[in-house]
Amino acid sequence: MSSLLTVALVVALTITYISTPIHGVSPGFRTELTQKGIDYIRQVGLPILEAELSKITIPDISGDTDDTSYSLSAIHVTSFTIGASSVAIVPGTGVTVSGSSAALNLHANWHYRMDWWPHVSDSGTCDVSITDVSMAFTLTVGADGKGHATISCDACSANIGHMSIDFHGGASFLYNLFSSEIANSIKGSVSGQVCNAGKQAINTQGNAALESLPVIVSIDANTEIDYGLVAPPTYNTVNYVETEHKGEFYLKSTPTEAPYTPAALPAASQYDRMLYLWLTTYIADSAGYVYAESGILHYTIAPNMVPSSVPIKLNTESFKIIVPALYKAFPNMPIYLAVNNTAPMTVNVTTDLITGTVPGTVQVLVQQANGTMAEAFVLSALIHANATAWVHSNNSKVYVSAKASYLFTDLSLTSTNIGQFNVHVLDDAVNALALIGVIPFINSYSVPGIEIPIVDGISLVNPTLQLGNGYVVVATDFNYQT
Repeated sequence: MSSLLTVALVVALTITYISTPIHGVSPGFRTELTQKGIDYIRQVGLPILEAELSKITIPDISGDTDDTSYSLSAIHVTSFTIGASSVAIVPGTGVTVSGSSAALNLHANWHYRMDWWPHVSDSGTCDVSITDVSMAFTLTVGADGKGHATISCDACSANIGHMSIDFHGGASFLYNLFSSEIANSIKGSVSGQVCNAGKQAINTQGNAALESLPVIVSIDANTEIDYGLVAPPTYNTVNYVETEHKGEFYLKSTPTEAPYTPAALPAASQYDRMLYLWLTTYIADSAGYVYAESGILHYTIAPNMVPSSVPIKLNTESFKIIVPALYKAFPNMPIYLAVNNTAPMTVNVTTDLITGTVPGTVQVLVQQANGTMAEAFVLSALIHANATAWVHSNNSKVYVSAKASYLFTDLSLTSTNIGQFNVHVLDDAVNALALIGVIPFINSYSVPGIEIPIVDGISLVNPTLQLGNGYVVVATDFNYQT
């Protein structure tokens, strides 16, 4: 980012992985940038803007007055300071970046030549001091056909206040005869170049930065998440910028829509932090749907996977007392447990806690002496868990993670080849299975977390996570470093 203008809009969009809006779709993910965040952008962006405007180039100026031709060349800015600045939300329009009480100094070479014989000429240098400069840029956001946001400067104004010119060398006193003409030319040129520099930063560097940011973020080898806009950004009257995003998991190989609809989010009501990130249960539910459809959650627990600390071993000998029919049919044989999910995992969030359920089956297979597998029985299992969630950073990336803790399992007997028996005698065994197999497997996906992509150079400061009915909110300040 090379200017405050670019920083302002990119951060105002916050996460900037924006796609073409999908009107009428509820968001699974929402962001709010508050006035506090905007004020911070102004604070860190001011020196960046001053440095950018110090690079403006002023074209050579020439003219004729009183039979004398004059010119100023090699005009360049020696300093540019802005006394006051603001980045303000314009409801329904976008963002206005303003600067006032600015001052700049120029240095140039001067030359004149008399039009009449003997064509006397002379040259020297001059210093120009300009004060009471004000400028304003109005920025709006659109989207291209490739799924990226676009930034445009729809309006720009730059007004030049007072100016003084100090000529050096040669017959510089003669320039005082037409210094007013030179001053008017300089004012017009500086005003135009200030606007051009701002527009250049927005329309080229800003759009290039946005185009480089991903709309789709890879989560793991099999899945990705779509953070595309579902509505244009909202510039609110209470001074915050709101963006609504899809927030849906997809399977990379065969992306299909999850059969869910995000619940409505409440209106923003907190503004004391710079940035708020809202994640609905739709994100988790779409993840559960994707993993269920992919078959990723189908796996087998073998005897050698059970830790030695677990008293129940995967051998029919361990079940001799509680399920005698199993031992009678398959005496002292290894057991393999084929775990399959039968429906997507669901997640529920309230103001107090996060809970989840994982429906599935456990196929109990016995390895016979000849190496073949025989099905003993199949259990239907509904695993209940609660979870904790947190936000963290890793290698300049931001993640929201969750860790499940086992509660209990509802069991029923689906089919049996050893006769009927009371499945509740297996409660302890199933609890051990969930603790050593199912829950760690789920956590292997949830603990790394989902990435919340942000602009390069942005890091979160003291983020906190709050629970709500159907959502979690990350409230945070942020820091920007080039």
